Amino acid sequence: VRDIALVFAILAGLGLTFNYPFVGVILWTWFAVQNPHEEAWSFSRALPLNLIISAVTVTAWMLSRERKAPPKSFLVWAMLLFLAWTTFNSFFAFRPEWSWIFWDRTWKTFALGLFIAILATNRVRIHAIIFAVVISLFYFGVKGGVFTILNGGVNLVLGPENTIIADNNQLALALLMTLPLANYLRRQSVSRYLRWGIVVGMGLTLLSVVGTYSRGAFIGLSALAVAGLFRSRNKVVYIIFAAIVASAAVELMPQALWDRLGTIQSAQTDPSFHGREVAWQVAYSYAVDHFPFGAGFYGPQLAPLFHTYFPKEEPHAAHSIYFQVLGEHGFIGLALYLFLLVGALIRCSTIVKATRHRPEMEWATDLARMIQMSLFAFCVAGAGLSMAYYDVFIICIGLLVSLSGIVLTGENAAIPIETSSAVEFAHT
Repeated sequence: VRDIALVFAILAGLGLTFNYPFVGVILWTWFAVQNPHEEAWSFSRALPLNLIISAVTVTAWMLSRERKAPPKSFLVWAMLLFLAWTTFNSFFAFRPEWSWIFWDRTWKTFALGLFIAILATNRVRIHAIIFAVVISLFYFGVKGGVFTILNGGVNLVLGPENTIIADNNQLALALLMTLPLANYLRRQSVSRYLRWGIVVGMGLTLLSVVGTYSRGAFIGLSALAVAGLFRSRNKVVYIIFAAIVASAAVELMPQALWDRLGTIQSAQTDPSFHGREVAWQVAYSYAVDHFPFGAGFYGPQLAPLFHTYFPKEEPHAAHSIYFQVLGEHGFIGLALYLFLLVGALIRCSTIVKATRHRPEMEWATDLARMIQMSLFAFCVAGAGLSMAYYDVFIICIGLLVSLSGIVLTGENAAIPIETSSAVEFAHT
């Protein structure tokens, strides 16, 4: 039944896509972030649904009168340059036939980011993308939060199988990035029922993050909490709320969680940290030995390469977005990646400054700040995870490009979320 319902929903969406290509972008975002077919049980798992959605979307867009190029932005060039370098680097990978498989996944993620930059032409469309991201990850966050409450936090919260967020640590990072975006929707929503629904979703998602037992997520959550304190308009209320949440977590979660978090202080003697440290050395050494190239997508974790540097160690993934890119694409790739990441953070600040004294653009100020917090969580928690090309990161870049264009032109800036009908949404 799940498979049939999913396929019919996609067919209905694709039917609308031929008339309104942006509907296809929403479907594409949904599949990239949630992978709903992995929640089904039968034939839909074997169907190339993501490929079909992207192909129909691109075809409909080419035949439409929609904008054909994104707003002028250095972020677009940064994405294209990074993608171009990783493509060129893949020809010199340690095992090209292995790396090209992952290159094929990565360029599609960047393609989605570019299509968001092109087609998210106003506030309504931007909000539609954010809702698609938040609802997709709230599905796992709410479910994980309820699971944590019911089992008293004894069992780990895991993500969907066969996805980039299957691991508890990876899921935790994805959920952390969702919280600021959800908070933006809460602040901008007119309906109080929707606002309270988002608050409940955020609370359960926060519990889900704790229930993953991820030490990296705990560090990221702490950093996000401190950043939120500085951004909060009412710091007293924020501190009181944070204290209540922390007290509830202490009472709910078992001692096993606090024992695991306590190992952060003894990282040097922790086997998991040792494996990561070795993987970082492999990434750095390969980048130095084969300058300017890297080992290609997911190449450093291949046993023959890994054992060249550490014959007695078990092959280990980088578990760091920075060392992952360094080992896979060399120093040039890392420089381009950092240019994209730091440039996005700076662009958020630029948008905030440009809209600070424009009441009609207050929503843009809020969005830039929340995207910046989401990227901040990615930078901090991502230092311990191999998620350099995560979809939500690239989606945030695409949204920033669109937001920059709107801030510069001021078009459709004052459209409230709940005032557009389905037809208005598709046309605007």
